[in-house]
Amino acid sequence: MDTSKPMIFVSIASYCDPELPRTLDDCIANARYPENLRFGICWQYDTREPIDLSRFKADRRFRFSEHPCQDSEGGCWARSLAQEFWDGETYCMQVDSHMVFAPGWDASLIHMMRTLPAGRPLITMISPLFRMDEDGGIHKQRNQGVRTTKMVDWKQDAGWAPWFDWGLTAKSAACRNRFVSGGFVFTLGVWTEQVCQDPDHYYWGEEFALSLRSYTHGYDFFVPDDIVAWHMEHRNAAPRRHWEHGTQVIANKNRIAFERLRKLAYSDDPADSRALGRFGLGNRRSRADYERFAGIDLVNKRAHPDVFSGRSPDPETIRTKEDWAHCISFEDQNSQQPA
Repeated sequence: MDTSKPMIFVSIASYCDPELPRTLDDCIANARYPENLRFGICWQYDTREPIDLSRFKADRRFRFSEHPCQDSEGGCWARSLAQEFWDGETYCMQVDSHMVFAPGWDASLIHMMRTLPAGRPLITMISPLFRMDEDGGIHKQRNQGVRTTKMVDWKQDAGWAPWFDWGLTAKSAACRNRFVSGGFVFTLGVWTEQVCQDPDHYYWGEEFALSLRSYTHGYDFFVPDDIVAWHMEHRNAAPRRHWEHGTQVIANKNRIAFERLRKLAYSDDPADSRALGRFGLGNRRSRADYERFAGIDLVNKRAHPDVFSGRSPDPETIRTKEDWAHCISFEDQNSQQPA
């Protein structure tokens, strides 16, 4: 172990994913300092489709929380269990279990963290895609570079939980992002305790809750200076997900998650904030601060056009009353799109 280099805690929640071993191998193989990595993994397994993880379990860098897939409570629950393995490492990285990494990804991200203009920088993106051909060859998407995150859905029937997608290509270093993407986060290790995953969230709305909580805890969001990781493009059968548990389970979990998001993002009742406990907003910034930064009018369910394009805040979106006047609803934004 190179004690002159900081430790990185890698947090992964994996649901019956046969790609997990390859992801772990690739993460280690492409790290400049693999001996300084520590992994916390929530492994949700199916005994009918066994996946051999024995060589990782024999490696002291890896810690596992293992559960039969029928006992799983969803992705946020699994991520919260993975985070419990954080043991004071300087940095943390949260990724999905079907990814590949750029050579020297760890050194690159640490360098970015040290040079970003923020006390608590958080590097996040919707990762570009890679695909595997029939011979196992990996083809990485590079042509669009690193992209910001934009809002592409925001409706009442989804509990006013926004949905996100790739935005504009980042034009410069230290390009700010509005939203946290759960599939790729690199930040200070203490984030795993300060903004620990709420196990009662589910899927839709998780990233918006993480964005609000992280920003109000003092974190500033940036996209990477360069591509450091790619997410698998599922060209054939989609991977197994928790929602195979059935529509009633999904409905019940969404009901709970949307109510928690309402208390976090849309309620001014102090009792709602207290009810969320450690999963509420931070005390370094207010919800109104996030609204000005991101350009989102939560009360009136309107947003600045930059939110829908992914144009980067510089350093915030709303500077004047006129900027608020430019905000539009998701439906209005859709009606302005070319047919």
